[in-house]
Amino acid sequence: MKRQTSVRIDNEFYNDSKEVFDALGLSFGDAVNLFLAVVSIEKKIPFELALPSEDIKKRINNLEKDINTETYNTAEDLFRELGI
Repeated sequence: MKRQTSVRIDNEFYNDSKEVFDALGLSFGDAVNLFLAVVSIEKKIPFELALPSEDIKKRINNLEKDINTETYNTAEDLFRELGI
């Protein structure tokens, strides 16, 4: 048995994702069914959902305020500083 449902989707997300689905040969409904099948089988959302940790928030703040940051002109300069 199949169930019909309706969802409200942001136009930009719909259009952008539809291009991907089309390239993969999937209809929008196929893609939704595939997503739901993976959720059903794995019993989880098939991608990570997370809020930034306090450590990440602190690092972002430091970068935004240029606190305890070091910049390098080239990757080689960074590797040299790291000793690798």
